[in-house]
Amino acid sequence: MTWLWVSFAGGVGAVLRHLVHSGVHRAGQPSTRATLAVNWLGSFVIGVVAGLTSEVVPSPVATAITAGLLGGFTTFSTASVEAAELWRDGDRGPAIGLTTAMLVGSVFACVVGFALGRVLA
Repeated sequence: MTWLWVSFAGGVGAVLRHLVHSGVHRAGQPSTRATLAVNWLGSFVIGVVAGLTSEVVPSPVATAITAGLLGGFTTFSTASVEAAELWRDGDRGPAIGLTTAMLVGSVFACVVGFALGRVLA
């Protein structure tokens, strides 16, 4: 039954990511900003969930949130494509900057979220 919740939540996460990207495009901003935002936010939330559930076996709800909702919301592959396109187009500095911001920012957001989750647990 958990796989159904993960599937449903993954669909919701993907739609939410699409809405964020659409909103950023309508605002005339580069899509890399939306990708950074969803990955940083998703990393923070998954950190909170991990902090809250680190001492217990993950529940089906936590699995649906982490693997489903946040798995569908965050997008490492899109970040990779955006960085590769920048690199291909000769924008080496922005490609490296995006890659660094994505990795460092996402890990930092997850650490902060985990700490918050532990406090709340």
